[in-house]
Amino acid sequence: MINNYEIPAPRVLFSLTAFALTALTLGLSVVAPAGMDAGAPAASGLTAARNGASNPVDVIINPARIDVIGVREPTVS
Repeated sequence: MINNYEIPAPRVLFSLTAFALTALTLGLSVVAPAGMDAGAPAASGLTAARNGASNPVDVIINPARIDVIGVREPTVS
């Protein structure tokens, strides 16, 4: 004698609700931000550099040379 618990609401209703909430979540987190400010020009640093708004900066790397030495064990398993 096995008593299986049956939920009172139909399973189809839960499936449709889960699908709708998934679509809403993806829409709000992926689709909506992608569509925001789509027509506005980007005010990024790359755009400003292309327009000549920034001046080049001299960079000095000291030391100008970096030596990397790798040592490996003679026996490789």
